[in-house]
Formats: sequence, C-alpha cells, structure tokens
Amino acid sequence: MLHVARAAQALEANRSRFTGYDQKQSGEMASYRATLSRLEAMSTTQIRDSLPHAPTGSLPGPEWDTHRKTVLEFQHRLANHEEARSWAADALYDRMTFAVDGSQIQPMPDISVPVAAVQVGWFENPHSPGIPYTKDVLVEILPPDEVFVARAGVSVFSDQAVSLRRFALEVDVLCRWMEEHAGVLPRPVAFFDGSLVVSFAERMEPQVKDFYVGSVVRLLETSEATGVPLVGYVDNSRARDLVTLLRLLSPELQPADGVTDAALLSSSMRWGDRTPAWICNREGVLAEYVGADGSDLRDSVAFVYLKTTTPNPPARLDIPRWAVDKGLTEEIVECVRGECVVGNGYPYAIETADAVAVITAEDRLRFYGLFEQFAEKNGIRLRVASKIQSKLRRR
Repeated sequence: MLHVARAAQALEANRSRFTGYDQKQSGEMASYRATLSRLEAMSTTQIRDSLPHAPTGSLPGPEWDTHRKTVLEFQHRLANHEEARSWAADALYDRMTFAVDGSQIQPMPDISVPVAAVQVGWFENPHSPGIPYTKDVLVEILPPDEVFVARAGVSVFSDQAVSLRRFALEVDVLCRWMEEHAGVLPRPVAFFDGSLVVSFAERMEPQVKDFYVGSVVRLLETSEATGVPLVGYVDNSRARDLVTLLRLLSPELQPADGVTDAALLSSSMRWGDRTPAWICNREGVLAEYVGADGSDLRDSVAFVYLKTTTPNPPARLDIPRWAVDKGLTEEIVECVRGECVVGNGYPYAIETADAVAVITAEDRLRFYGLFEQFAEKNGIRLRVASKIQSKLRRR
C-alpha cells in the first residue's frame, strides 16, 4: 500500500524541478506556436524548397495551398449533446463503419503444458434503418510449438509470438472486410486502433520489425486496391512530425522533447476542428515501406489532427495517402466526427470492437479451467501450480 504522507513529502522535495519543467515547456510551446502561425504565409513549393532532401517529419498535403491554414474550423457549432447526436445521425446515415480489436491470453509458467489464446472481435455498423449491426469474434489457440522459443540454449515462453499472432489476425480481418466491401457506396470506413506508422517496431529484432512493416503495408495496399478508406486512430498521440518540420524551417527553435504535435495544436482548436492533411515524412521505419511490387511507399501515409473532446488535445488520424490525393479527407473526417459523438469523444466503432474482444482476468481463469478439462479428457499430463488450482476452485 502506498504511504501517502511519505509520497507527498517526496513530491514537495522535487517541487522546483516540476515547476521549472512546466515553465520551460510553456516557453518552448509559445516559440513553436509562433513559428506554426508563420507557416500559413508559405506555399507548398516554398515550404518544400526550404527543406533539406531528407526526412522532414511532415510535408504539406494537397489541401495546403487551397486553405493555407493550420486549423480548419468545423462549420457546425452544436449547442448541446442532443444537437450533436442529431448531426451525427445525419453524418453517418447509410455509411458502413467497421472496427477490429484483439485480446490475448499469454502462456503461464504455472501450467506445465504451454498454451496461449488470441481473441479478435469486430463490429460492423451499417448506420442504415432495417439493416442490423454485426458483432463477432474469432478465437485461435496457440499450442506449445507456437509459444516456445529457444534463447541462449534455453526454451522460454514467447509473449511476443502471441502478440504477433493477435496483430496478424486483426490485419487479416480488416483486409478481408475491405475486400468484401470494394465498390460499395457511400464509401465504407474501416478503423484500425493505432498508428499506420509503426515506429515502435524500430527497436525490435529485424524479423519482427519486418513483420509489422509488412502487415501495415498490406493494410495500405488493400485499402487502395479496394477504395475503402482506412483510419489509424491514435487518441493520445506523442508524434512530433509537425514539430520536426518547424525545427527544420526555423533552426533557431530549441529542441523541446515535451512539445508534441497534439499539444502544439490543442489551444487553437475547438471541438470538430481539424488540420489539413499532412504527408508523414518521418525518419526511420517509413524507409522500409515497400509494396508487394517493389514500389516505394515511404510517403503513403497522411495524417490529420482532429479535436474530438473539448478538454483534451486532438486525436491523430492516420489516413492512406491515396484517399487524401482523391479528395476524400473531409468525407473521412466527417465520419470520424460522427463516430466520436456517438462514442462520447472516442470512435464508437473501436470502443465496441474493444468491448467485444476484451478478455478479463476472470475470463483467463475460466480459460485455464477449460484447458484443464480438455487435458484430462484427452489424457494429457498436466501439472497446475497450487496457486492457480486455488483460484480455479474459488470460481
């Protein structure tokens, strides 16, 4: 149990360091915001000509010269939630949305025979009277040969193998759905819970990084081939692609790790406002985005920041470049706005897919009990640690 009084004392002892950080961040933010406002005086050509021939964080998309604004105002000002829900119903009418999410059960050292499970759930909402929505799940079991790996001469459980299988299934379900809805009008919108720029994979082993990159490239190519827009939704983005661009345009700006794109934009946005679409030109993993035909896809992801709640920074929407080039940005963002009204600040489709897929602590114990019964029925010798047996008996 936390000793609250001691923790309070420890916080007080560091007060000057916290206040100093806050003041420093406020000053840095003001400098970056001033530079961001000056960006509106520059055309796409001027911006590109001022940048080095190297990754620049971001580049102007096709909307920039049309609007020349860092924030595009939402034209409907909704007075209350009732008005918002009425607007959302109109915005989403007859547009099918789809989201997928997954959960997993990792192998446990307390059970002698390793077993893991992955559950992927999805939610399809046609937003059309008389056509029901669909919720469903897919469950896969990972037997011992899929959860054991050899490391330094020792066989160990691989949590990573389970995570990779979950990601693969989510991508499979999304791609299959987009293929099944090619040519449908109004254009359906598919939601992916996370960024389409897998920078997190840079820290992983080469084969694991290649897996994540290949999976996202597959999503991007399937989206373009089917004409079904895909939204990679990031609720609390720490991305700094616009920040990187500003530093390259204004070298006098000091490095500021605490300044993120979302924080930089937040104070100038009201609910429903968005940025124009920017092309992600981030250093690192994007250089490895290569299509099945060998094409260079490093500039295949665009992004938009959208204010989905009043008190919080804007969410980041990663959108395939092809959809932005076709002029679909506002159509896609309008769908996300509607979903966020229904979901009270978060896309209802993703929220519902998560609820369908989630595996609780009790579910995990139930699974172990099911596996114990399966082992007994099939003559599989199984040792279960006393701790787990006790928990199973209590349930």
